[in-house]
Amino acid sequence: MTKVTLKDLSLREQRLSQRVLELKQAYFRAVPEICCERPVLVTRFARQHGFFDKQRISALEKARQYRHVLEHRRPVVWHDRAVERSMASFAVKDRSLFAGSTTSHFKGVPIFPEFMGLALWPELHNIKTRAANPYFLDDDDARALNEDVFPFWLDHSILEVCRKRLSSQSPAPGGRGRDTIEMNLLEMLVFFLASKANCISHTIPDFTQALRLGLRGIADEARKRGQAARNAEQRDFYAAMVEAMAGIMAYSRNLAAEARRMAAAATDADEKAELLAIAAINERVPELPARSFREGLTTIWICWTAIHLENPDVGLSLGRLDQVLFDLYQKDIASGVLTVEQAIELLACLWLKIGDHVPCVPATGEQLFGGTGSNQAITVGGVDAKGANSVNDLTYVMIRATELMMLRDPNLNARYFSGVNDKAYLRRLCEVNLNTGATPALHNDRAVIAALTAKGETLEQARDYGVIGCVEPGSNGRSYGATASILLNLTSVLELALYNGEHRHTGRGNLISERTGEAASFRSFADFKQAFVRQAAWMVERATALNQALGLTHQDVYPTPILSSLFEGPMDKGKDLIFGGATINSSGASIIGFADVVDSLAAIEQVVFTEKAMGLPDLLAVLDANFAGHEALLARLRNPLRTPKYGNESPVADALALWLATTLDELFGSKQNYRDGRWRVGYWTMTNHAGFGRLSRATPNGRRDGENFTSGITPVSGVTPSLTKALGSVASLPSKVLSNGVAFNIKYTPDHAHLDRMLDNFVASVEGYFDPVRGGAGGMEIQFNVTTHDTFVDAVKNPQNYPELLVRVSGYTAYFKDLNPQMQQEIIERTEYDLGLGRAVEFARNS
Repeated sequence: MTKVTLKDLSLREQRLSQRVLELKQAYFRAVPEICCERPVLVTRFARQHGFFDKQRISALEKARQYRHVLEHRRPVVWHDRAVERSMASFAVKDRSLFAGSTTSHFKGVPIFPEFMGLALWPELHNIKTRAANPYFLDDDDARALNEDVFPFWLDHSILEVCRKRLSSQSPAPGGRGRDTIEMNLLEMLVFFLASKANCISHTIPDFTQALRLGLRGIADEARKRGQAARNAEQRDFYAAMVEAMAGIMAYSRNLAAEARRMAAAATDADEKAELLAIAAINERVPELPARSFREGLTTIWICWTAIHLENPDVGLSLGRLDQVLFDLYQKDIASGVLTVEQAIELLACLWLKIGDHVPCVPATGEQLFGGTGSNQAITVGGVDAKGANSVNDLTYVMIRATELMMLRDPNLNARYFSGVNDKAYLRRLCEVNLNTGATPALHNDRAVIAALTAKGETLEQARDYGVIGCVEPGSNGRSYGATASILLNLTSVLELALYNGEHRHTGRGNLISERTGEAASFRSFADFKQAFVRQAAWMVERATALNQALGLTHQDVYPTPILSSLFEGPMDKGKDLIFGGATINSSGASIIGFADVVDSLAAIEQVVFTEKAMGLPDLLAVLDANFAGHEALLARLRNPLRTPKYGNESPVADALALWLATTLDELFGSKQNYRDGRWRVGYWTMTNHAGFGRLSRATPNGRRDGENFTSGITPVSGVTPSLTKALGSVASLPSKVLSNGVAFNIKYTPDHAHLDRMLDNFVASVEGYFDPVRGGAGGMEIQFNVTTHDTFVDAVKNPQNYPELLVRVSGYTAYFKDLNPQMQQEIIERTEYDLGLGRAVEFARNS
């Protein structure tokens, strides 16, 4: 039986309901409001139970804490306009089809004092008025955070606990402790970021058991396993699972009770009926198995709110929902209890619920890395575990809901396997990109599956991958990949190699790493590459060592019983995720500045060692001067006809790109993480390529002080005039060295006057990029901005005219107005291609 029965794959006759239109209007007008409910409840429980005095907190203790929070948090069914300050300026009914929320507000900002929440402490009294992305904060809530929450976490956040432990292990002369070099490197900002100080979330839960068994079934299984446990630690872990499930079930029942209370007071017959329906559903799920599509969505949503109470909202992703929910959808459609129109309304309501919160970003973070959402990815399409076509009717319904909503979150990612999936499916994905300007991202199943199997996953596990956060592939619900564990600034490795272990950001004369040779000492490019590899190895060692220390800290004080209960592996192993309970236990690093380093290496090889046009010390002097007085050299370094550039199918540059990606894969792949898994490397940058670029000095590829680095695995902007060659260079990189995912950003000029012709060219460009070349599997991922240069320029000048302008940054979607000026400029300056001509569009830079 075919899984696709729709006659019109575009579902263009389907429109958003009035309910959804009102909710969407409210969503875009609401100001994010800091929520102090969770931090207050967590802190009070921690104080009452002596958490601040303990060296180790068990999974059972954590589960009791989260059960307490779930049982005592406010059950929000529909947000009351009278108390929602962020929405008080206009009237709209919140009549979502789903009860519950990740915070207590319509659009909230969750605070995790256990992680980086304290970074907001200096801003509590002016965060409402800051220029970039202000948050509303009630005076009473500010007082609660200032007096009742933050003081108790000052020495007990993950970062500070880890710092104290490292300090006690590294006594300085005289007996005083000291911070390790790894912690210092983290705080210098230009070397690497270690996300475990802020989250341990980048992963996909397993919703299948919650849908099939219900949470009561999961708790019953855990209770049975606990009775047969081998030791006290396992018994406590299984008891923690029971506690976690009890907390989530209690929260859903509280929502049901609140819905019944509201129904009793309702005077509108339709509202009363809707509230009673919500009550009946939440009384049943997620405790019991889901029987309908709506019950299935409710189960996932209630579990999702609970997971977000345990883990910060960074990169937690929902996985292959078109596969997980298809049977329920198909059954309801066949029985006539559900129509496509109703399914789209349900999904649209859920999409808004998924985006009901924004990350907590301090002012400094906004200046350097601002504009990101929480990057909650949903994956559709591709093949199933047996390799068969898995595109179904629900796939197209989800695509249509995304097309109509045009939201930042969830971040839709579409899988495509050429020769297995129908080409009409690919054409539909390209059409949606034209209509939204930025979504979905497209992933080549052949390449991704090859990458995952190269790292030891079975073929069945690899075929069942979902996209995490930005673009990171992970086997759905069984791979605890922590895919954003490290964000490494590769340009700093280049800097250390050029300046003999020193870095201009921290000041010349200040040795950072190790001496690998003065610039004048390198007799060949091979000598310089050797120095580069030594510096890269040193940086990888430092970054993974800090991740190890932070991971061990998590094991002692931050178990994850909720997520462990909704994952494949922990039930069978009797072990929490942070101890290696998952079926697959990799860690992920992402590389910032890949193209800038490739082009810089190519410039050094060509200008210094091949042509001998100048010595390396002379080139460094030019960099120190930021090219002032060396405009001719600057023009030469930027010219792809005179200096090899990645993205032009240049043998020199492409060979360096392959060498660099292979080297990094080997360096990281040799490291084992604290959960007995191996490291994987990817190339996606969120907004960090703009933030790191702002802090970094000139580089040999012709980039000036403070200019942006290039996003993801994309070639440097303005140096790749041929679309075909740009696609070919990126596609030539073997996917086995890109196993943590890549973000390849392409900008196309929209041509709505000739839509069919543009769609033909769009589909052809994707097929060409995904096509296996040179014995490889083809390009791994590609994402688009289909908006003109002039539109982006005007959006900077008149942001009020573009409140919903959606853009692809590097792996995720964002609203252009929310990005910092540095990031906006990076998107403006990206190479834009005319698909009909296959050539770059000329426009003035730095406009």
